[in-house]
Amino acid sequence: MQDFEHHAWPTIAPAAKARRRESTFRFSRGWIALAAVFALGCVSTGGFLAYQNTLPTAVTLNVANGAKEVPNDFQLKLAFSRPVEPDTLAAHLSVAPATDAQLVTDSSQRTYQWVPSRALGDLTAYIVTITPFTDAGKHQFKGGRWTFTTTIVPRITAVNLPDGSAITNGLEVQPRSTLTFVFNDVMQPDTVKITVNDKPATLSWAKDDRSASSPTSSVPSGPLVIALAAGAKDHDGRAVHDSWTLDTGLYYRDREHTVSLKFPALIQVPNDEMAVDQDGLQAADMVFEYLAEGGITRLTAAFTKAPDLIGPMRSSRLVSLKIARHYRGLLFQSGESAYTEGAAANDPVPQFFNTVGYMFRSGSRYAPDNLMITGANVNRAEGTFPKMASFSIDKARPSLTGGTAAAHVSVAEHNSTYAYDPIWGTYQKTELSHAYRDAHIGQPLRIEMLIVMHTQETLLDVGDGHGSYIHDFNLDTSGAADIYYKGQHYSGKWSGADAHSPMTFTVDGQGVSLPPGLVWVDVTA
Repeated sequence: MQDFEHHAWPTIAPAAKARRRESTFRFSRGWIALAAVFALGCVSTGGFLAYQNTLPTAVTLNVANGAKEVPNDFQLKLAFSRPVEPDTLAAHLSVAPATDAQLVTDSSQRTYQWVPSRALGDLTAYIVTITPFTDAGKHQFKGGRWTFTTTIVPRITAVNLPDGSAITNGLEVQPRSTLTFVFNDVMQPDTVKITVNDKPATLSWAKDDRSASSPTSSVPSGPLVIALAAGAKDHDGRAVHDSWTLDTGLYYRDREHTVSLKFPALIQVPNDEMAVDQDGLQAADMVFEYLAEGGITRLTAAFTKAPDLIGPMRSSRLVSLKIARHYRGLLFQSGESAYTEGAAANDPVPQFFNTVGYMFRSGSRYAPDNLMITGANVNRAEGTFPKMASFSIDKARPSLTGGTAAAHVSVAEHNSTYAYDPIWGTYQKTELSHAYRDAHIGQPLRIEMLIVMHTQETLLDVGDGHGSYIHDFNLDTSGAADIYYKGQHYSGKWSGADAHSPMTFTVDGQGVSLPPGLVWVDVTA
């Protein structure tokens, strides 16, 4: 006790004691206030959370209600304040006009994306509607309705031919056709620059400025590339974003009605003065011309699609049998000599002779050059040879380089000349001053490719005791060939080493495909 008293705290004056009590009181009051604030905060947070829990589920969109000029590739995004089950949203979300789209979400099921399968319509008002539902946490969503309107990007929607059919990449267009460019909006014509094979096109605009036409009457036959430059503008100043091209071709094609055949029909056609102009030659895949007796020529026309009328028809020759073997077809004819019949027997060739009910004599021609057949009967005749295998003559646009210009070609052995027409891209045949036409369609005969085959030609004594000879041609080996295509001459070769397969043609060792259309082959010495 004495020690405690010795070390007792110093005596504090009354004033100091009062200040000390006041300080202690302030310190205690501060802590009490802080504690009260803390306690109140805790109570308030809980209340706020409780309050928040009473609010309905909300959503925000990535497009303002009533928005204009929305891009056509727009994808709608929806952000919900709480998770929403995919099936629930799918059942309550609709977009009008109806649009095929996929609804995609993430793992939180709060964010959704509405992804259309194709671009939205031009200048179209869309209505987004979400009807009320209960979300995954049993909270209410009151629903909503939003609208937006898309923009339009000016573009060519179609290039049409005069008959209304659309031109697409790779489709061949008839020469001299008028092309119509159809736009998806009213355009400013002076801003639209279209080129055809890199040359400016002359455009004639419709009154509504939504379409423009351009002729191809001066465009040479061949590849056709049409381009629209970027920057063309519509009436509201919206610009074409990117350049546009259409890659096609300007080539003559026979448009007449035909019947598809299972295998080629090889039809013997006379070529004397009384026989021209013949019917149906324009639809042939290939026509072989060769000398017969008396200095006149005969034709073997190969068809994989038979036109409505073909003829006239005459008898076959030795070379006819060889052509029929090469192209695995049925040989149609009026008859054949005993010598040719014997050759056919040694190496059989399917043949169809003048038969009542299939062929007929035309009253508009003089006999004997008046035996005709219809395409339907060609097909019916082939049906009498059910064991013959299907076969076609392959056609594809050739890609040739290194040729020399050849606008005029002469084949003296056949008294023929050929003139190239750069607009049609075909050759016009003239024989003994007669320009050939197809009598059935009443149009000039247009030859897509001309081939002059040089081969061994022999005269055979038919043994009739009168010194008669017939021509024969070697088609089963190989030789030189002059190939004329699109006004160019190419020195090539032909080969028929396989007597039962089509002859092949090459230039500089590369195979030459036969183009669609009529290929004329002059078989000469």
